[in-house]
Amino acid sequence: MTTHQQDSFFATLSNSVRFVLVVILLTLVGCGGTPTKPNPKPVVIAGGKGIPEPLPSQSAQAIDFEAYRAVREIAVSQGTLAARSHRDALLVRGLDATTAALINSLIAWLDGDIKEAETQLGNATTTDPTARQFIMGEQQRRYEVQGNWLAAAKLGHARLLLSDMPESGLSDALWSALMHLSDAQLVAALAAADGSDWRGWLTLSQAYRTGRQAVNQWLGSHRDHSALNPLPAALGVWLDTTPPASVAVLVPLSGRLEDAGGAVLNGIIEALYQQFPSVQQRPRLVAIDTEAYPDVVTAYRDAIRQGAELVLGPLTKNEARVMGSLQERPAAVIALNRPEALPDSDAAGWHALSLAPEDEARQIAQIAFGKGQRRAIIISPSTDWGQRMTAALNDQWSQLGGTLVASLELEAAITESEQISNLVGAADSEQRIRSFERAFEAPVEARPRRRQDFDVVFLLASDPAQARSLRPLLIYHYTGDVPVFATSAASSGHQHIQNRDLNDLMLLETPAVLEAVDVDRYTRLSGLGEDAVLMIDHWRQAENTTAPFARARTGLLRRLDNGEIERELIPVVFDGGELRPLALP
Repeated sequence: MTTHQQDSFFATLSNSVRFVLVVILLTLVGCGGTPTKPNPKPVVIAGGKGIPEPLPSQSAQAIDFEAYRAVREIAVSQGTLAARSHRDALLVRGLDATTAALINSLIAWLDGDIKEAETQLGNATTTDPTARQFIMGEQQRRYEVQGNWLAAAKLGHARLLLSDMPESGLSDALWSALMHLSDAQLVAALAAADGSDWRGWLTLSQAYRTGRQAVNQWLGSHRDHSALNPLPAALGVWLDTTPPASVAVLVPLSGRLEDAGGAVLNGIIEALYQQFPSVQQRPRLVAIDTEAYPDVVTAYRDAIRQGAELVLGPLTKNEARVMGSLQERPAAVIALNRPEALPDSDAAGWHALSLAPEDEARQIAQIAFGKGQRRAIIISPSTDWGQRMTAALNDQWSQLGGTLVASLELEAAITESEQISNLVGAADSEQRIRSFERAFEAPVEARPRRRQDFDVVFLLASDPAQARSLRPLLIYHYTGDVPVFATSAASSGHQHIQNRDLNDLMLLETPAVLEAVDVDRYTRLSGLGEDAVLMIDHWRQAENTTAPFARARTGLLRRLDNGEIERELIPVVFDGGELRPLALP
């Protein structure tokens, strides 16, 4: 029906009928035709409706892992409603109370009801060693997703002490949680610590951040500690490592990337003198301009000819791709960019240290999930960068158990306001109101509403200007109550009045920017150079563990089996135009 036909139709109706229609249509405007709750709350098992209560548990009740995994698979692939149906079918066949509580906790967790998930997990009690380890491990993983690293570390320590056989996986998980704690958090935890073994783990983490001498002193005074069998995160490899005598840096020092290469080199030089204050222990540094060679492989071979035992660089993705494809690398390479992932079997002597934004996309997905959000929309530029970021984020989001409700690739031909309005459903609501006003030739007192089927927005802005443009539009189109997450690309690092447009935007930032007095476009690259020097001391250790090995200038670093160095940045939020730490549990 056209607008003219609508007007003619309404004009033929009596006033009383028109009044009734107004009431009905305004109700439709208010609801917007979408569900008011994105996720139903989990149903606590209490019998009734033909569903029996779970069978009483024994004190040493084992877990029905087959049932638990089946419910989890259904929940992730089909949703929690289908998972509840399968749980009820299991109850009809007979399911013990411990496994039932664990399943209920899983469903609540995937629904975003964190409190109910914790309550149900607390109901899953047993003295069976395997079951206890599983239940505690599940809680530890949830603490990690929530960013509650101290609680995760304490639970990891309890699991380690309960284990009959020492496992590197348990000690590495505990170490990982401790590495996430800031120095101030470590001090506070130590002040409140009970038990000598737990205190020992905290002081070992402090010693590691100080250096080898402090760790060796710790080892001398903790000969029977649980951290010794085996040492976590390949600390033994690190203690036995000596720095190379000569290091080469392969970066562009001329041409169009001269400034970027210079920023990296300056960071390397500054960090080299700080990390190796002794001339006798400081590696000799050879700076090689990759622009002066026909290709990067020739530059690499010249570095080896000049005695380099370790190579930092190259800087560009194409050159890093070439270096990664080499069948033989006589000198280990710490590339300063990340090409396509190598097979694990080809990653010996290969480390891809970079400012890859995909790491940040995965991290903000985890933070949002840890805060209880489960149904997302993604806004990104219609570029290769935007597509890569969306893919990385959505992959992590779906693995965690989140749902992507909708996504928007911004197009230049349509205004951003119109695109966002259509995405969040405000445009349909506004159009309905305008139609009613035309039909009745009078203003309608109704406030447009957005769609109600999402609870988080991932704003993958490519730069601060785009973020400052899009964030106010989300508020304008009735999504001011929805949490919005972004990456460090939304932050210039400067504190100025324009940032007030970004208030309440949650994002990530590098320590290099947060700790800098003056920030410019090369601050992060300089931090990358500093971390390359840190890798001089840790690359052999990194090859032997996937646990975090350094709290660095570009973030918390850990090496994947394919050689990629993954970063975790610091969660922050814009408050009054300034970046402040984001409150996590």
